[in-house]
Amino acid sequence: MNLFQKYIFYSMLLSVTIITLKKISFPTCYLFLFSTFLTTLLCTPFIDGFTPQSIHTRYTRTFQTLQVSDIQMDSFPNWRQLPRDAKDDDELKSVSPFLHKMENGETPTFESAKWSQEAYLSSLELYKKLMECEDSYIYPFIQDALHSLHHAYRLYGPENIIGSFNGGKDAAVILELMRAAHANYYQSLGNTMEPIRPRVIYFNNELEFPQVYDFVKCTVERYDLDMIAFEEGISFVEGLTLLVENNYPPQMDAHTHKSMPFPLGFVLGTRTSDPNAGKQATFAPSSSYMPSFMRVNPVLQWTYGNIWHFLRQFKLPYCSLYDEGYTSLGNINDTFPCPSLKKIAWIESNESSSSSSSSYWPAYMLKDWSQERAGRAKKEKKKKGDSNSLDEKKTERYNDNLSQCSTVVSLPKHSTSSVGNRTTDNMPDSKNSDDVSSVGSDDSLSNFQTQRTVGVIIIGDEILKGLTPDTNLNIAASALRDCNVPLARASIVSDSMDKIIAEIKEMEKQVDVIITSGGVGPTHDDVTIRSVAEALKCEMTFNQEMAHILRIKMNGGDMNKQLTDAQMKMATIPSCSKLRYLSGEDEWPVLQCRNIFILPGVPQFFEKKVKSVAEFLATELERTIVFKVVLSIDENSIVPILNNVVKNHPNVTFGSYPFINHPDVKTVVTLEGNQSSDYDKDSTGIHVRVALSDLVNGLPPGSVLRVENNNDLTFSE
Repeated sequence: MNLFQKYIFYSMLLSVTIITLKKISFPTCYLFLFSTFLTTLLCTPFIDGFTPQSIHTRYTRTFQTLQVSDIQMDSFPNWRQLPRDAKDDDELKSVSPFLHKMENGETPTFESAKWSQEAYLSSLELYKKLMECEDSYIYPFIQDALHSLHHAYRLYGPENIIGSFNGGKDAAVILELMRAAHANYYQSLGNTMEPIRPRVIYFNNELEFPQVYDFVKCTVERYDLDMIAFEEGISFVEGLTLLVENNYPPQMDAHTHKSMPFPLGFVLGTRTSDPNAGKQATFAPSSSYMPSFMRVNPVLQWTYGNIWHFLRQFKLPYCSLYDEGYTSLGNINDTFPCPSLKKIAWIESNESSSSSSSSYWPAYMLKDWSQERAGRAKKEKKKKGDSNSLDEKKTERYNDNLSQCSTVVSLPKHSTSSVGNRTTDNMPDSKNSDDVSSVGSDDSLSNFQTQRTVGVIIIGDEILKGLTPDTNLNIAASALRDCNVPLARASIVSDSMDKIIAEIKEMEKQVDVIITSGGVGPTHDDVTIRSVAEALKCEMTFNQEMAHILRIKMNGGDMNKQLTDAQMKMATIPSCSKLRYLSGEDEWPVLQCRNIFILPGVPQFFEKKVKSVAEFLATELERTIVFKVVLSIDENSIVPILNNVVKNHPNVTFGSYPFINHPDVKTVVTLEGNQSSDYDKDSTGIHVRVALSDLVNGLPPGSVLRVENNNDLTFSE
């Protein structure tokens, strides 16, 4: 508080106390008001901060009441590098490294850099857009992430929330979420506090891609961030230790108060699919070998697809390497474009195609998300006698035309190769390629013959308690084997939503298709369908098609008869559901939710359904490749482009479907090969991929939201 405010405060405090004690008359208090004013002038330096406040409030206000300097706030640099010997600097041990030093005569002061109005307002606008998002594919994840960050800011305060920003796609997402939450925090206070810059850290690495470093630098400037960049040689643990152990605000350092530093929350881009994710939760204490802090993981449950849909949907910046086929970024010695994204520039030698360059699809075109780290080489120990210098290795990395982590030939960045000149010597060795579904995967013809795997989840307390023997697993295994569909995993879980959800998420990491058995009736313990909806982040909605079937089969075809409560429950299914009539229109349909088929648990019903599902999967997995391109632009705007591609690819079937009421998806284009006597299945698959290349290359930049390996048109309106 300023001098006048202190005068009023202490005068009123003293006067009220005297009157309460009835030591003097009321008029006499005017004399005390004047005397208190003089006392305020003399004693302010000694009694400042006397007012009782909570620890967090006192910490926050300390930043707001620092001595004013002649140095302008906007002169504080956005990027500061912390040297290796920073841990030995006594001054850095006194206050948080994020504070900016201001020379004021003999006694320097420290200040938090204020956030520019432009950056604050743009972040506030982003928060508004995120909260208003109605895209069912991404908005549940956005809501969860912002909810987690809201609690992080509420518990730790903006001075103690630090983002880890290394320039990768996950880091780009959490930075956008973090700056939006940062702005909303200050707005929720009624703009009573001047916002400080969001705080981020970066660890310098001489093997860093120049594109990554440039992206980080530009982003820090664009969003007016406060960046602490640790010098090369400071390990992650050492850097965090320096921040955690010295997180003292001004006038509350370790030397004067002998108190614990204020706790920190680090916002990280960890996802469950990451190798180091372990069993982390959204809020996870640091490991025992690390300094004490709280890990905040707002995108923990996000998939690779969610990450890219978020960045593309809101047109947010990311490192340019991702447009060159990189899907996971390490350093220049261990990171290469993802082999699964290599464009096919070869069809039969007597044909031509406009898609003739040998390059890579952008990272957001990857469909098989398990291949996210396929471009990362395994670390190898340095061989004895290897004396290559760092500069030589860098030069070798940029000039090397052959990928060191696969058998795919990677041409130089600006090289092109015409279809007619492509020889079989340049074709990849198909037996060394793992990918079976990714866009542009240069995995040769054998990929079309590779089957996917299936997992079965048996649900029922009666089985686990030994009250009923399980026969459905044997039935499923036999049905799948007869159709040559491999069963890779099976499990039995109780009628518990938490257990079912956890098993679905775990099994999805290991198989392509899941079949469930049991828990689909109208009673209270039939929770399978709701569990699937929760696991897939889909809302439960009333399905008119299912209601129609129930009226026919259970109400004698009376369309006007009211559904019972039990029937209403059966007609309420996940929004991502599709009813498949695999045994004919007269039979009960199979409920499919994306890659999950939900079947009844009664053995005689299960046996009939699982056989039809096995036959369906055998057909689907053996058919030629199919693509679905999801667009953010209206169908009318792609008509000339689509007509041209259709004309050039007569052996590919195209479908175009407008979505009038969907908030984000405007058009979906499907591509499927037509086998004929002139082309076998493998050749047809190549034609589909080339057609996809022509289509995507002709579409306006930024219009492709995602590409999927199916033609399912199920979207939540």
